[in-house]
Amino acid sequence: MDLRRGALYLSRTRVGLGLVMMASPRVAFGPIYGPGAGEPTARALARMMGAREAVLGAGGAIAVGERRGSANWISMIAVADGVDAVVNLASRRLGWRGRVLGIAAAASSIGHLVLAKQLAAEVDARA
Repeated sequence: MDLRRGALYLSRTRVGLGLVMMASPRVAFGPIYGPGAGEPTARALARMMGAREAVLGAGGAIAVGERRGSANWISMIAVADGVDAVVNLASRRLGWRGRVLGIAAAASSIGHLVLAKQLAAEVDARA
C-alpha cells in the first residue's frame, strides 16, 4: 500500500471512530473506562474527543485528496494521540485497560509521526 492510500485510510478511520464516539460514548468508552463511561461527564468528554477525532480525520482525508498539507494533518493526529497517551499513562485512577489504551496511543502517535515524515519526504522529492 502506498503512503497516500495509507494516510487516507487512517484519516477516514479517524472520522468513523469520532462519529461512533459522538453517537454512542458509552459503547466507545465502556470497554476501557468501565462503568464510569456512562456518567454524564464521561459521555460529554467522549463526545468532545469524538469531535476532535472526526475533525482531524476529515482534515487529513481532505489534505491527502488535495495533495496539500497531508503531512501536517497526520502529524497533528500524532500530537493528539501523544497527549492521550500522556493523560492515560499519568492517571492514577485508570485501571489496566486505561494503561493499555495509553500504550496503544503512544504507539499510534509514533506511527503517525513516521507516516507524516514519509509524506513530507515524498513531497520534497517531487519538488
